[in-house]
Amino acid sequence: MEFKTYEESRLKDLGELVKEVVSDWPQDPWYPTMEQLKQAYDNNENFTPETRHFLYDGDKLVAFLASALEQEVEGVQWGSIHMPFIRKGYEKVEEKLRDKTIGLLKSKGAQAIYAYSRPENGYIPDLLKKWGFEITEETGKRTILSASKLAKKDYKAPDYIKELDLKKDEHLAKFKKLYLKARKEVEEANFDETMKTFRERDLTISLVIAKKDDAVSYGLLYKAEQPERSFLSSIPVFDEKKGFILKEVFDYMVHKANKEGYEEIYHALVDAENEKIYKEMGIEFSPSHRYELKLD
Repeated sequence: MEFKTYEESRLKDLGELVKEVVSDWPQDPWYPTMEQLKQAYDNNENFTPETRHFLYDGDKLVAFLASALEQEVEGVQWGSIHMPFIRKGYEKVEEKLRDKTIGLLKSKGAQAIYAYSRPENGYIPDLLKKWGFEITEETGKRTILSASKLAKKDYKAPDYIKELDLKKDEHLAKFKKLYLKARKEVEEANFDETMKTFRERDLTISLVIAKKDDAVSYGLLYKAEQPERSFLSSIPVFDEKKGFILKEVFDYMVHKANKEGYEEIYHALVDAENEKIYKEMGIEFSPSHRYELKLD
Protein backbone atom coordinates (compact mmCIF):
# COMPACT_ATOMS: atom_id res chain seq x y z
CA MET A 1 0.00 0.00 0.00
CA GLU A 2 1.13 3.52 -0.75
CA PHE A 3 0.21 7.01 0.42
CA LYS A 4 -0.21 9.62 -2.28
CA THR A 5 -0.79 13.37 -1.99
CA TYR A 6 -3.47 15.41 -3.66
CA GLU A 7 -3.78 15.56 -7.41
CA GLU A 8 -6.96 16.58 -9.19
CA SER A 9 -7.12 13.19 -10.90
CA ARG A 10 -7.60 11.51 -7.52
CA LEU A 11 -10.93 13.27 -6.84
CA LYS A 12 -12.86 10.72 -8.87
CA ASP A 13 -11.50 7.96 -6.63
CA LEU A 14 -12.34 10.00 -3.53
CA GLY A 15 -15.93 10.58 -4.64
CA GLU A 16 -16.43 6.85 -5.12
CA LEU A 17 -14.84 6.06 -1.74
CA VAL A 18 -17.01 8.56 0.17
CA LYS A 19 -20.18 7.27 -1.52
CA GLU A 20 -19.38 3.70 -0.53
CA VAL A 21 -18.40 4.50 3.06
CA VAL A 22 -21.53 6.52 3.90
CA SER A 23 -23.96 4.25 2.04
CA ASP A 24 -25.06 2.44 5.21
CA TRP A 25 -24.96 5.41 7.59
CA PRO A 26 -28.39 6.36 8.96
CA GLN A 27 -28.01 9.83 7.43
CA ASP A 28 -25.70 11.07 4.71
CA PRO A 29 -23.31 13.68 6.08
CA TRP A 30 -22.85 16.92 4.25
CA TYR A 31 -19.72 16.51 2.18
CA PRO A 32 -18.67 18.75 -0.70
CA THR A 33 -18.92 17.49 -4.23
CA MET A 34 -15.65 16.76 -5.94
CA GLU A 35 -16.09 19.87 -8.08
CA GLN A 36 -16.56 21.97 -4.93
CA LEU A 37 -13.43 20.45 -3.42
CA LYS A 38 -11.46 21.22 -6.57
CA GLN A 39 -12.63 24.84 -6.53
CA ALA A 40 -11.88 25.20 -2.81
CA TYR A 41 -8.38 23.81 -3.26
CA ASP A 42 -7.70 25.88 -6.39
CA ASN A 43 -8.87 29.10 -4.73
CA ASN A 44 -6.99 28.60 -1.45
CA GLU A 45 -3.51 30.03 -1.73
CA ASN A 46 -2.61 28.32 1.56
CA PHE A 47 -3.75 24.88 0.42
CA THR A 48 -1.25 22.15 1.30
CA PRO A 49 -1.57 19.04 -0.91
CA GLU A 50 0.60 16.97 1.45
CA THR A 51 -2.08 17.16 4.19
CA ARG A 52 -4.56 15.27 1.99
CA HIS A 53 -3.74 11.63 2.62
CA PHE A 54 -4.80 9.17 -0.12
CA LEU A 55 -3.95 5.55 0.72
CA TYR A 56 -3.96 3.21 -2.28
CA ASP A 57 -3.86 -0.55 -2.54
CA GLY A 58 -2.60 -0.81 -6.09
CA ASP A 59 -5.04 1.27 -8.14
CA LYS A 60 -7.77 1.16 -5.49
CA LEU A 61 -8.22 4.05 -3.05
CA VAL A 62 -8.84 2.35 0.29
CA ALA A 63 -8.63 5.26 2.74
CA PHE A 64 -8.56 9.05 2.82
CA LEU A 65 -8.09 11.60 5.57
CA ALA A 66 -7.84 15.38 5.20
CA SER A 67 -5.89 17.34 7.79
CA ALA A 68 -4.70 20.90 8.29
CA LEU A 69 -2.50 23.04 10.49
CA GLU A 70 -4.78 25.53 12.23
CA GLN A 71 -4.26 28.71 14.25
CA GLU A 72 -2.42 28.94 17.52
CA VAL A 73 -4.81 29.53 20.43
CA GLU A 74 -3.58 30.58 23.87
CA GLY A 75 -0.11 29.28 23.17
CA VAL A 76 -1.27 25.95 21.70
CA GLN A 77 -0.65 25.21 18.03
CA TRP A 78 -3.67 23.30 16.75
CA GLY A 79 -4.08 20.89 13.90
CA SER A 80 -7.31 19.36 12.65
CA ILE A 81 -8.55 16.26 10.89
CA HIS A 82 -11.77 15.70 9.02
CA MET A 83 -13.64 12.42 8.48
CA PRO A 84 -11.40 9.34 8.15
CA PHE A 85 -12.94 7.48 5.19
CA ILE A 86 -11.91 3.81 5.19
CA ARG A 87 -13.20 1.27 2.69
CA LYS A 88 -14.98 -1.79 4.08
CA GLY A 89 -12.61 -4.70 4.43
CA TYR A 90 -9.62 -2.40 4.96
CA GLU A 91 -10.08 -1.65 8.65
CA LYS A 92 -6.50 -2.87 9.13
CA VAL A 93 -5.20 0.43 7.71
CA GLU A 94 -6.67 2.50 10.58
CA GLU A 95 -3.39 2.71 12.48
CA LYS A 96 -1.40 3.41 9.30
CA LEU A 97 -3.75 6.29 8.45
CA ARG A 98 -3.57 7.68 11.98
CA ASP A 99 0.22 7.56 12.21
CA LYS A 100 0.69 9.15 8.78
CA THR A 101 -1.71 12.03 9.46
CA ILE A 102 -0.77 12.79 13.04
CA GLY A 103 2.92 12.35 12.29
CA LEU A 104 2.78 14.99 9.57
CA LEU A 105 0.85 17.45 11.76
CA LYS A 106 3.42 16.99 14.54
CA SER A 107 6.23 17.63 12.09
CA LYS A 108 4.51 20.92 11.20
CA GLY A 109 4.42 21.93 14.86
CA ALA A 110 0.96 20.83 15.97
CA GLN A 111 0.66 20.34 19.73
CA ALA A 112 -2.99 19.26 19.72
CA ILE A 113 -5.55 18.14 17.16
CA TYR A 114 -9.31 18.58 17.02
CA ALA A 115 -12.06 16.90 15.03
CA TYR A 116 -15.85 17.00 14.88
CA SER A 117 -18.28 14.12 14.58
CA ARG A 118 -21.86 13.05 15.22
CA PRO A 119 -23.27 9.80 16.64
CA GLU A 120 -24.70 8.85 13.24
CA ASN A 121 -21.35 9.17 11.45
CA GLY A 122 -20.88 5.42 11.21
CA TYR A 123 -17.66 4.11 12.76
CA ILE A 124 -16.02 7.54 13.10
CA PRO A 125 -16.93 8.40 16.75
CA ASP A 126 -15.59 5.05 17.94
CA LEU A 127 -12.51 5.38 15.73
CA LEU A 128 -11.68 8.81 17.13
CA LYS A 129 -11.89 7.45 20.67
CA LYS A 130 -9.72 4.50 19.65
CA TRP A 131 -7.14 6.98 18.37
CA GLY A 132 -7.08 8.71 21.75
CA PHE A 133 -9.43 11.64 21.09
CA GLU A 134 -11.75 12.76 23.88
CA ILE A 135 -15.04 14.65 23.63
CA THR A 136 -14.62 18.14 25.04
CA GLU A 137 -17.91 19.84 24.19
CA GLU A 138 -21.17 19.71 22.29
CA THR A 139 -21.06 22.15 19.39
CA GLY A 140 -24.67 22.26 18.26
CA LYS A 141 -27.58 20.09 17.21
CA ARG A 142 -29.30 19.44 13.92
CA THR A 143 -31.70 17.07 12.25
CA ILE A 144 -32.29 15.92 8.68
CA LEU A 145 -35.97 15.30 8.05
CA SER A 146 -38.00 13.65 5.32
CA ALA A 147 -40.36 16.21 3.81
CA SER A 148 -42.55 13.58 2.16
CA LYS A 149 -43.05 11.71 5.43
CA LEU A 150 -43.89 14.83 7.42
CA ALA A 151 -46.12 16.52 4.85
CA LYS A 152 -49.82 15.74 5.20
CA LYS A 153 -51.90 15.29 2.06
CA ASP A 154 -54.78 17.31 3.48
CA TYR A 155 -52.59 20.19 4.71
CA LYS A 156 -54.06 23.65 4.33
CA ALA A 157 -51.92 26.66 5.12
CA PRO A 158 -53.34 29.15 7.66
CA ASP A 159 -54.43 32.39 6.04
CA TYR A 160 -52.25 34.41 8.42
CA ILE A 161 -49.02 32.97 7.02
CA LYS A 162 -47.67 35.24 4.32
CA GLU A 163 -44.68 34.92 2.02
CA LEU A 164 -42.30 37.80 1.45
CA ASP A 165 -39.63 38.27 -1.18
CA LEU A 166 -36.30 39.41 0.25
CA LYS A 167 -35.30 40.77 -3.14
CA LYS A 168 -37.94 43.48 -2.76
CA ASP A 169 -36.79 46.38 -0.61
CA GLU A 170 -40.15 46.94 1.05
CA HIS A 171 -40.32 43.28 2.09
CA LEU A 172 -36.75 43.33 3.31
CA ALA A 173 -37.54 46.32 5.53
CA LYS A 174 -40.39 44.39 7.15
CA PHE A 175 -38.07 41.50 7.83
CA LYS A 176 -35.25 43.58 9.27
CA LYS A 177 -36.99 44.33 12.57
CA LEU A 178 -37.94 40.69 13.11
CA TYR A 179 -34.52 39.34 12.22
CA LEU A 180 -32.61 41.71 14.50
CA LYS A 181 -35.04 40.96 17.30
CA ALA A 182 -34.51 37.21 16.92
CA ARG A 183 -30.77 37.22 16.21
CA LYS A 184 -29.44 39.58 18.84
CA GLU A 185 -25.86 38.62 18.00
CA VAL A 186 -26.23 40.37 14.62
CA GLU A 187 -25.55 44.09 14.83
CA GLU A 188 -27.72 46.42 12.77
CA ALA A 189 -24.63 47.71 11.00
CA ASN A 190 -24.02 44.19 9.67
CA PHE A 191 -27.61 43.55 8.63
CA ASP A 192 -27.19 44.62 5.00
CA GLU A 193 -24.26 42.26 4.50
CA THR A 194 -26.21 39.41 6.08
CA MET A 195 -29.20 40.07 3.87
CA LYS A 196 -27.00 40.32 0.79
CA THR A 197 -26.04 36.71 1.44
CA PHE A 198 -29.68 35.69 1.69
CA ARG A 199 -30.62 37.60 -1.45
CA GLU A 200 -27.88 35.94 -3.48
CA ARG A 201 -29.01 32.45 -2.54
CA ASP A 202 -31.40 30.59 -4.77
CA LEU A 203 -34.25 30.61 -2.28
CA THR A 204 -37.04 28.12 -2.62
CA ILE A 205 -39.06 30.51 -0.50
CA SER A 206 -37.75 33.84 0.69
CA LEU A 207 -39.58 34.41 3.92
CA VAL A 208 -42.64 33.54 5.90
CA ILE A 209 -44.10 35.84 8.49
CA ALA A 210 -46.72 34.20 10.68
CA LYS A 211 -48.98 36.26 12.85
CA LYS A 212 -51.65 34.98 15.19
CA ASP A 213 -52.69 36.55 18.48
CA ASP A 214 -49.74 38.95 18.12
CA ALA A 215 -47.26 36.09 17.88
CA VAL A 216 -44.86 36.77 15.04
CA SER A 217 -42.25 34.41 13.63
CA TYR A 218 -40.45 33.62 10.38
CA GLY A 219 -38.54 30.94 8.55
CA LEU A 220 -36.16 30.85 5.61
CA LEU A 221 -36.02 27.82 3.34
CA TYR A 222 -33.34 27.52 0.68
CA LYS A 223 -31.83 24.76 -1.39
CA ALA A 224 -28.65 22.94 -0.50
CA GLU A 225 -25.93 21.66 -2.82
CA GLN A 226 -27.47 18.21 -2.83
CA PRO A 227 -30.31 18.12 -5.38
CA GLU A 228 -32.90 16.77 -2.95
CA ARG A 229 -31.88 18.69 0.20
CA SER A 230 -33.09 22.05 1.48
CA PHE A 231 -32.04 24.09 4.52
CA LEU A 232 -34.56 25.47 7.00
CA SER A 233 -33.44 28.38 9.16
CA SER A 234 -34.18 28.79 12.84
CA ILE A 235 -37.80 29.61 13.67
CA PRO A 236 -37.87 32.19 16.46
CA VAL A 237 -40.53 32.25 19.15
CA PHE A 238 -40.72 35.73 20.65
CA ASP A 239 -43.27 34.84 23.33
CA GLU A 240 -42.59 31.60 25.22
CA LYS A 241 -46.33 31.27 25.91
CA LYS A 242 -47.00 31.07 22.18
CA GLY A 243 -44.86 28.15 21.14
CA PHE A 244 -47.61 27.03 18.78
CA ILE A 245 -46.27 29.50 16.22
CA LEU A 246 -43.11 27.40 15.79
CA LYS A 247 -45.18 24.37 14.78
CA GLU A 248 -47.29 26.48 12.42
CA VAL A 249 -44.26 27.86 10.57
CA PHE A 250 -42.49 24.49 10.64
CA ASP A 251 -45.49 22.69 9.09
CA TYR A 252 -45.78 25.37 6.41
CA MET A 253 -42.11 25.03 5.51
CA VAL A 254 -42.27 21.23 5.41
CA HIS A 255 -45.11 21.35 2.91
CA LYS A 256 -43.36 24.03 0.89
CA ALA A 257 -40.22 21.89 0.68
CA ASN A 258 -42.25 18.84 -0.30
CA LYS A 259 -44.14 20.79 -2.97
CA GLU A 260 -40.88 22.10 -4.42
CA GLY A 261 -39.48 18.57 -4.68
CA TYR A 262 -37.01 18.59 -1.79
CA GLU A 263 -37.04 15.28 0.03
CA GLU A 264 -34.66 16.30 2.81
CA ILE A 265 -34.81 19.26 5.17
CA TYR A 266 -31.66 20.14 7.12
CA HIS A 267 -32.61 22.05 10.26
CA ALA A 268 -30.27 23.21 13.03
CA LEU A 269 -31.39 23.85 16.59
CA VAL A 270 -30.32 27.48 17.03
CA ASP A 271 -32.61 28.38 19.94
CA ALA A 272 -32.03 25.66 22.53
CA GLU A 273 -34.96 26.82 24.64
CA ASN A 274 -37.29 25.61 21.87
CA GLU A 275 -36.08 22.00 21.96
CA LYS A 276 -38.97 21.02 24.23
CA ILE A 277 -41.46 22.25 21.64
CA TYR A 278 -39.74 20.20 18.96
CA LYS A 279 -39.83 17.08 21.14
CA GLU A 280 -43.57 17.54 21.58
CA MET A 281 -43.73 17.62 17.77
CA GLY A 282 -41.76 14.37 17.59
CA ILE A 283 -38.61 16.06 16.22
CA GLU A 284 -35.28 14.91 17.70
CA PHE A 285 -31.96 16.65 17.10
CA SER A 286 -28.55 15.00 16.82
CA PRO A 287 -25.57 16.63 18.61
CA SER A 288 -22.21 17.42 17.08
CA HIS A 289 -19.19 16.92 19.36
CA ARG A 290 -15.72 18.39 19.35
CA TYR A 291 -12.98 15.83 19.93
CA GLU A 292 -9.48 16.75 21.01
CA LEU A 293 -6.16 14.94 21.17
CA LYS A 294 -3.17 16.40 23.00
CA LEU A 295 0.15 15.42 21.43
CA ASP A 296 3.29 14.53 23.35
